[in-house]
Amino acid sequence: MREVFIRRLFRLLQIPRIHGAENRLAVRASTEFIHAGNQLLTESEEIVLEARHGRLFFSGQKLLMRRQGAIYIFGLLSMFEELQLSGLKFNRRFAEISPSHAHWFARLIIEAKQKEDPAKWLVAELSASGPPFVEIVFGNRQKSRIPYAEKAEMAHRMYSFAYNSLKDVSQGVIENRRPGIRKPLRIIQEIVDFAIQDPSILLGIATIQDYDDYTYTHSVNVALLSICLGQQIGLSENSQVFLGVSALFHDLGKIDIPLEIINKPTPLTEEEFKVVQQHSLNSVRQILKLHAGSDLIARIVLGPFEHHLKYDLSGYPEVNWKRPISLFGRIIEICDVYDALTSSRIYRPVPVPRDRALGMIAARSGKDFDPVLVKWFINMVGIFPVGTFVVLNTGEKGLISEGGSIEKNRRPKVLLLKEEKSGRFSTAKVVDLNRRDPETGQYRRTIKSTHHASAFGIQPAMCFMEIDHR
Repeated sequence: MREVFIRRLFRLLQIPRIHGAENRLAVRASTEFIHAGNQLLTESEEIVLEARHGRLFFSGQKLLMRRQGAIYIFGLLSMFEELQLSGLKFNRRFAEISPSHAHWFARLIIEAKQKEDPAKWLVAELSASGPPFVEIVFGNRQKSRIPYAEKAEMAHRMYSFAYNSLKDVSQGVIENRRPGIRKPLRIIQEIVDFAIQDPSILLGIATIQDYDDYTYTHSVNVALLSICLGQQIGLSENSQVFLGVSALFHDLGKIDIPLEIINKPTPLTEEEFKVVQQHSLNSVRQILKLHAGSDLIARIVLGPFEHHLKYDLSGYPEVNWKRPISLFGRIIEICDVYDALTSSRIYRPVPVPRDRALGMIAARSGKDFDPVLVKWFINMVGIFPVGTFVVLNTGEKGLISEGGSIEKNRRPKVLLLKEEKSGRFSTAKVVDLNRRDPETGQYRRTIKSTHHASAFGIQPAMCFMEIDHR
């Protein structure tokens, strides 16, 4: 029951970002939170959540970092860090609160993060409404952030689960079974929750490439990128989940294409390319066969059909309408092309560096791609995207670990790499390219050249799992 309370508290705290107190989803989140809390309070006088040594304690007991619960623990620890407090204590007055009161509390938490002294402001606001049902826990506040490497490892486990769940569904389709999508749906929900906390980690994990199993790693990468882009533009949590599942299955129809065409190292003939072009329609056919509710199928099937149509409808399959393609289709299209350009293929062993891939996408903005979404996408990944191998003016080499922000005029962060005698690279430290020399006022480090990490035998996601980024 403790894990249920943690999960429902986490979800409650996301709702005011999008919905008002009267919204159906807000009422549901508040009601479920209250129910979970009241059940716990039948067994004890209070519920105490505390951050200690980078871990979350529930009434004095350390919560274990299980895969399904770790996301919510990460989120609450980050919240305590932002609020500059040690924890929260829910007392017996909790039984008296209504859904609107729970929503009010969640809204206060969000507002407090913007204050100069968030903990002090939060105490004042809670007290102003009478005896509060939740109290602030002070004390010897310690850093509560989870190390970057640990969160990267968690994201990698979710990636693996998504990869395996997609393979299971594909195998079921190949065997003419009617596979369900409960597992993919659940892991996409977890990825959406994780993206709320630290999308930069997901962007790093989305650099994973598998030359032999390209279709599967590509599909998971596109799902992660699509979720992050959906979050950037303000899609609701449910919409992000549907978008993620749609992106995960966007190439499901490729199982109908002969392997000799998929793995052909030389250019395709006209007839072979026509076979490849059928995969969008094939994906629709296969998705319609899945064991899932009709409402869910209706929400996820359009993106796979449209992801090669192009913004101006000049792509494939050929359609006779003039209406614009759906938002999901436009998002998946950008993420699909970006990952395809930056991945090694049997017919293109040297992939395009990530920053150049962005330039190629930007050049086709308004024709192949939605120009507004292209701007959002570039701002999300940065002009120098996460995973780009860079050589600095100092001669140092490294990987972009945070892409920076054009909008906020923030330069990237770089994970420096140390070249060993064997020719391999090991991780060194993270440096911020925003830092200037105090005497000259010039940036200490600038990017001299960019390359694709695969040219140096590097998998960026594996490097990110070895560092403490903070």
